[in-house]
Amino acid sequence: MPYAFANLEDASSLANYIVAKRKDVLNAKINRYPKRAFTCSDIHECDRYMIHSVLDWDKRELHDTGLQAIFDAGNREEENVKNRIGYELGLEFVETQSPFEIKNREGEVIASGKIDGKILWNGKAVPVEIKSMNENSFNTINSLDDFRKKPLYRKYLRQMQLYLYGNNQEAGLFIISNFRTEKIILVTLDYGECEYILSRLERLWEMKKKGIYPDPEYRPELCDRCPFSSICLADVINKPADFINNEALEEKLSRREELAAAKKEYDELDEEIKATFKQIPHAFVGQSFEIIGKEQIRKSVDTKAMPDDVKAPYMKETSCWITKIKKL
Repeated sequence: MPYAFANLEDASSLANYIVAKRKDVLNAKINRYPKRAFTCSDIHECDRYMIHSVLDWDKRELHDTGLQAIFDAGNREEENVKNRIGYELGLEFVETQSPFEIKNREGEVIASGKIDGKILWNGKAVPVEIKSMNENSFNTINSLDDFRKKPLYRKYLRQMQLYLYGNNQEAGLFIISNFRTEKIILVTLDYGECEYILSRLERLWEMKKKGIYPDPEYRPELCDRCPFSSICLADVINKPADFINNEALEEKLSRREELAAAKKEYDELDEEIKATFKQIPHAFVGQSFEIIGKEQIRKSVDTKAMPDDVKAPYMKETSCWITKIKKL
């Protein structure tokens, strides 16, 4: 039986229905969940965030539908990777989403997490963590050193190290995907890194039990998108607001929002291109670009590895003004 032809009103109403219904479906998945311990996949670089994540889980700012769609796509891609790597290559994934716990010296569970699964190989189970990302990010990650360049990717490393430590495993694999193909990166257990992570978790756990929050430290790359910023920076953002009628200033702020996406794209492309030319001292691209590179040795003090009593005499307080801009 032939269907009747749709008119403009039919197509328009269908478009509106799809957009609204899709938003409803995504909104239904957005929620907060109680936390009794730290989460191994969310070992944040900010100590204050870590305490908020457990003591104030119910005050966490909910993410939007756009981010929820990204989460959903990542979950679906995990299954796609298992199909491509597993079934198509004849490999077997076992113990998917295996839970694990990290305990302190008193036997208290201070952190918990899951691993995406294990692949059976030569009669043994190799732990695997699957991460999907956009093309630009995918192209910049080719080694464990590349994971250390951004806060988000450093969380991936902490999660895997805690799993390896907690389950007495020597090594595992990261499988990263750009939604079409994969890269396989070997991860070995780093006892030094694990010791640092564990000592930090134990210190924060004691603060959590006492209800103590670390002193705030404003870092734009972490704080500007933090889901706890409304309570963490309450002394700054909860004061009575001034209303300023200034069209020129408002235009500048609007232009700032427009450039934000371009800056993000520029930073990702810049990182990808520079990664391409790593270890290449001199090159020409076409007739328009000359690339010059050289190796430099930088010296720095690893303050994270220093005991608190060593750092204490050198601690000093400085005043800073925190400016947080939100588009209404």
